[in-house]
Amino acid sequence: MNKAPDETTLTLWMDGLLDGEELQNMEVWAQAHPELLAERDAIRTMSQSLQTSIPSSIEPPYPDFFNQRILNAVTEDGANQVTTSAQSKGGLWRWLTIPVAAGAMALCFYLGTQNSALKTNTTHYTTTIIKPTVYTPDSGVEAEIFINAEQNATVIVIEGLQDIPDDLEIAGIPNKDDPNNTLINTQHTF
Repeated sequence: MNKAPDETTLTLWMDGLLDGEELQNMEVWAQAHPELLAERDAIRTMSQSLQTSIPSSIEPPYPDFFNQRILNAVTEDGANQVTTSAQSKGGLWRWLTIPVAAGAMALCFYLGTQNSALKTNTTHYTTTIIKPTVYTPDSGVEAEIFINAEQNATVIVIEGLQDIPDDLEIAGIPNKDDPNNTLINTQHTF
């Protein structure tokens, strides 16, 4: 065998599971690789050591004890079922608990809705005027907002930007949602 064996063949040889012609070819090839022979011997020694130190099967301690515990649990469970079935035949009290619980829930719901109607409105509202602000991502740009409520107009003045070129076309069209406002459209040609 001139070429290296595949991984499966090498593993089977290490584990001692090759036989026949494959084993002979592998042994011839392995003679040129003493490190693999040493590794195979180490694996076989470790395997024999484990087989001698660990028993092949272990009998559970006190098997009769475990069987008796299982039998007792089954017997006890059967006795509990008999007791439970005898108690479940409670008759009238068992049937009355469901309608009484439903009635109590309906009464609580009714009282909860009536309690909220009896309260007087004692909540006081305060009006706070919030000054609108404009966020500008550039640190050198400042914006101010001017609102004219009489004319229903808002003007935003931005400082720190380049001037708008004169050839920029700005066209306004009426807003469909609010005819008092105008939509502005700018067209840029790059």
